This record gives sequence, structure tokens and C-alpha cells, in this order.
Amino acid sequence: MQTMITPETGTPESDEKQEVARLLVRRSFLPHFSRQLKQLFLQSYSHHNRLRMRITLALGLVIYLLCGGGDILLGPVPTGAAGLIGYGFTASVIAGALCAVFWVKRDIVMQFVYAVAALAAGAGTVWLAHNSPPGAVLIYSLGVVVILFYIYVISGMRIGYALPSALLVTGLYLADVFMYHPLSMAAWHMIIVQLAVTNLVGAYAGYRLEKEARRSFLDGRMVRLLNNEMIELVGVDELTGLANRRRMDEFYVNTWNRAQRDKAELALLLIDVDCLTLLNDHLGRHIGDICLRKLGAVIQHCRRRPGDLAARYEGGKFLVLLYSCNERHARVIAERLRRDIESLNLMNPASTVGWTVTVSIGVHAVVPSRSQSSVSALAAADTLLYMAKQRGRNQVLSDNAALSGKTARASAAAEPQPVSDKTVILPRTNTAP
Repeated sequence: MQTMITPETGTPESDEKQEVARLLVRRSFLPHFSRQLKQLFLQSYSHHNRLRMRITLALGLVIYLLCGGGDILLGPVPTGAAGLIGYGFTASVIAGALCAVFWVKRDIVMQFVYAVAALAAGAGTVWLAHNSPPGAVLIYSLGVVVILFYIYVISGMRIGYALPSALLVTGLYLADVFMYHPLSMAAWHMIIVQLAVTNLVGAYAGYRLEKEARRSFLDGRMVRLLNNEMIELVGVDELTGLANRRRMDEFYVNTWNRAQRDKAELALLLIDVDCLTLLNDHLGRHIGDICLRKLGAVIQHCRRRPGDLAARYEGGKFLVLLYSCNERHARVIAERLRRDIESLNLMNPASTVGWTVTVSIGVHAVVPSRSQSSVSALAAADTLLYMAKQRGRNQVLSDNAALSGKTARASAAAEPQPVSDKTVILPRTNTAP
């Protein structure tokens, strides 16, 4: 049983909003996220960059193969086994990484796969430079610069993966040139300056790209949190149009105190959609949301006076508060509501009750006193709802009916059937659920 009143401060959403606001105003090298916020950022980053990483890997594979063809036709390229390893093996690794990013979805795996492909391209270029004729090693420094630029700017890799990959490629090339290709001092200076400038500019560009991605995520997250907070303050459930849980908690406590002061009877109708989980699993959550939206429109009509309230309690549960209403009258209203919902003919092929969406309702009426609490009254209604579901669902169970072992259907059978809008979500079929 959930407690009725939850403090506004100290909730996970309010803590997240404070963290997002603090990160937006703070000027830092890279906004440092908490564990929960970092997980949300990685999910967002992976979602928005998945297509980009696939395209850039495919483009990189094409460029690598074109460069290999150009080397064979125009430049001094290693032949035989050296050329086969340099181009064939490296291209195979990049092609494998391309296939992998179509399969994996986690950001950390995608980043690692792309880093392996980038290292393979760099190692292949270093291998070709190692086996090239004397003096041709300078040609491959341009290829290393292109790979570094690709890693930092084009690939979509985060700076934590791009920087180590680029430095490893740079280190491999410089080590090979230093150990196996004696060059003049001027040539050495040119290569070192070229690679140093490329790494510095590329690292800064990669850092700025990730920083902007993080700030963009924070801006979007703050907008979403403020939107949720605005909906909460308005007090309306976004899906059903009924009062939301926060509004229900406040209204319930105030109404309880008012009824206690006036010695008025307060009726609670706790409503639960039968087999909603099975419906969501069978037809999809969007169909379940359509059902909840249509049920919310019907439940709203139970609210006849200013002292009444119809609210979404949680998930597929709803609560109707009827002020100055005795058990007999509340039971009649609940049974009429049950029939109205059943007559909507909203299909639920996975239901264990029938083919249509039905509800079970627990009805508890009480005159609030100082010896009772609002939580205990709601717990009593929840117990009656549980008993109604245990007795077969699609029924109303009140206090007196629970004691006598009867449901409210018999007592309300003489009530005239109301005309309702028989909106059908899905057509009836002869297919078994």
C-alpha cells in the first residue's frame, strides 16, 4: 500500500532537476554527470549518433579502398603479402565493425567497436609505410592525418575514446618512422609538427563537439523536467485527463478533513482495469493507452458535484471520491460505471474474463473520525478491490456485499442500461486469444 502524501523535495525528479540546473550554469571542462544522468545521456547519445556512426564507418571503408586502388595505380605501394595485409586485412576489420554497429545498441560497445576500426585503419597505414620503398614513408603521413581527422571530427566517437585511439595511431606511425626509416632533420620536424597540430586541433574539435552534445542533452532534459513539473502543478494526468496522483493526494486529505468536520459520509471507489498487463503484452502499450484514455472519459462522468473527484491512482487504477454519499448510492454508481465501461466494447483478446475491457471496483464508505486515517480508508477500498478480482473480476464489491458474499450486480440489475458510445478499438474476430 502506497502512502498518500509524498514530499515534493527529495524526490528523484527534483534531485535530477537540481543537478541539471547546476550543470547548466557551471562552466566546466566537460559537465560531469551523476551515474543516473550519465546513463540517460549515453542512451540519448547512442540514439542520435547511431546512424551517423554507421554512415561514417561505411564512408571510411569506401575511402580506404579507394586510397588502396590509388596507391596501386599511382604510387609506390607494397606488393605481395605486405599489400594484402595492409589493405585486405584492414578493410576486413572495418567491414566487420560496420556490421557490428548495425547489431549493437549500447553506446559503450559502439564506441569500442569504432575505436577498433580506427586503430585497424591506422595500423594498416603504418604497416604500408613500414613496407614502402625508401622515401615513400612521407606519403603515408598524409593518410595518418586523414585518419586522425576522421577519428576526432567525423566519426561521432566521444572524446574519451577518440583521443586514446588517435594518440595510439600517432605513436605507432612515429615509432615505425623513427626505428626503420632514417630521415633528415627537416623531414622529422615536418612530420612531428604536422601530427602535433592535427592532434591538437582535432582534440579540441572533438572536445567541443562532445561538450555541445552534453549541453544540448542538458537543455532538452531541463525542458522535459519543467514540462513534467508544469503538468504536475496543473494537477491533470496527461493521458486520461483526470486528476493526477499529486492532485488526488491533496484533494483526498482536504476532503477527509472536511468530512470529519461536517460528519459527512465519504465514499471511495477504487477501480482497476482487468488484465491490463495482458492487453499491453498482447496488442501493445499504445492500445492499452487508448483504452485508458477512453476509460478516463467515462470515469470523469462519476464526478457530479464540486466535492467529488475522479483521479488516476496509478497505472490502470483509478479513484473516485464521492462526498456525502452512502454505500448504497455509491454501489449503484459503481455498478453503472462498470456497465458503461463494458458496453464500450474495447477489445481485449487476452482477457481472462471475456473479449472486452472490463473493470473491477472496490467500494468503501466511511464517516471520517479522529480514530481513523485517510490511509486506512483507502486500504479498505483496496482490499475490497482485491476481493472482487479474486471472485472473478468484472464486478463491484462493497463493504456489506463482502460480508454477505454477494456482489453489486444483483442489486443494480434493475437499473436502466445507459446508452453509451460503443467505440471499438479493434474489430471482433473469431481468433482465440
